[in-house]
Amino acid sequence: MATEKGRWVPLSLPRKWMTDLLRCAARVPTVAVGRTLRVRTIAEARKANGLSVGWGALLVKGMALVSTRVPALRQIYMPYPWPHFYEAPYSVASVVVDREYEGEHAVFSASMLYPERLSLTVIQEKLDHFKNAPVETVGAFRRLIRTTRYPLPIRRLLWRIGMDASGLVRARFFGTYGINSMAGGRIGMVQTTIPITAALFYDAVSREGEMSVQLAFDHRVFDGYTAGRILGELESVLNNELCTELTQGVPSHRNAA
Repeated sequence: MATEKGRWVPLSLPRKWMTDLLRCAARVPTVAVGRTLRVRTIAEARKANGLSVGWGALLVKGMALVSTRVPALRQIYMPYPWPHFYEAPYSVASVVVDREYEGEHAVFSASMLYPERLSLTVIQEKLDHFKNAPVETVGAFRRLIRTTRYPLPIRRLLWRIGMDASGLVRARFFGTYGINSMAGGRIGMVQTTIPITAALFYDAVSREGEMSVQLAFDHRVFDGYTAGRILGELESVLNNELCTELTQGVPSHRNAA
């Protein structure tokens, strides 16, 4: 027993890009708040609707609509040439997708531009594409795989450029907010780091029509009060504008202020 030794296990591509991502995320002072959203109204509308619109699509658009009311959700802390906020003219949703790649579970993310201007049906189609299309046919996935094949020094340079060179580039490739479901594994987010301004983690809806959510955010951009307002506005948007879109088929489009 005493002579037994372990073995050297090289990092797979999915582990490499997660390591690269977390290295960038470690620079963001992340805190989180939680809330139970009352979503019975839209849950009932969703059941009655013939379209297959999932909670992911509803929350992607819900957060985008909230960002038109709360501009801080579209702001990104940029350190160069001196500390400032870049405010994007529209939302970019960063959607976390679990896929299998080369026989291994892998976490990908894909950006969706201005979801506040898209119908729920279109958003759902995009999410289905991210989840079901061959991995290397999805542009964001293919770009991540290609970048991760580079040697470590080049990867770090590319990630640094993406994070710090331009607010526009960072918003387009990293997103202004993220959406991640915890429902499938029956788990909740306890601690996290994120490379973006905000990320919403959501659980399954209970029989009472309630959904537990956690919002992780960059404390440099806004405080707990604003985080609470974002979640309150999200509950309102879900049960009003998006409920109307589900029941009447009228897309709730809104441009950022």
